[in-house]
Amino acid sequence: MSETENKKSLLADHIHKNTMSREELEKELHAFLDEASSWPGTTDKPGCPLKHGLACVLCTVHDDEPRATPIDFFIDGFTLWHAGEPGLKIRNIRSNAKVAVGVYHPMDHSVLNRSLQINGTATLLPYAGHEQEFLERLKIMGVYAAAAKVMGEMLAAQGKPAGNLDEDIIKAIKRFNLIKIEPYEITYLRIHPTEGTVKNIWKKIPAEA
Repeated sequence: MSETENKKSLLADHIHKNTMSREELEKELHAFLDEASSWPGTTDKPGCPLKHGLACVLCTVHDDEPRATPIDFFIDGFTLWHAGEPGLKIRNIRSNAKVAVGVYHPMDHSVLNRSLQINGTATLLPYAGHEQEFLERLKIMGVYAAAAKVMGEMLAAQGKPAGNLDEDIIKAIKRFNLIKIEPYEITYLRIHPTEGTVKNIWKKIPAEA
């Protein structure tokens, strides 16, 4: 066996697959997503009060052309929510609901690295026709309160009265679509500098007919 083949064999021996029970895996996935998600927050400093987690990369496709978009995400169980500004990702989801999401720590091979590769189905929730659900979800995510703080500070800095701030917020956010992503498969990678790579795959259990 050549030296190159020996190296490939050594690397293969350090990739351990499906080492966790479903219960153990789901516990780790929930912990990872909880840590990586953005959450409502507070701050005395100017600007956005959200407690930002790790941005993810949302991959969408239109006419066989992929697009990768860095974006904040918020979680509800395994479901991911995003506040999506108008753009190609929204167009892509309208034409193809299948998406992929990557969530990962900054790469450092000297320590344990973890990442998720998520395959899921995306649904768009626009403001028009879903006003109550749209606003309730924004409030759960903390985005509504963040928008109120930022817009209030901007008006104050310009010496303008706040007026009806709620109306101003709705005017600003109703152009957004909320993106709801429900995973059907999640690949969880743990890469350790000396212990090798562990890959566990979670799959959604199909609903009974």
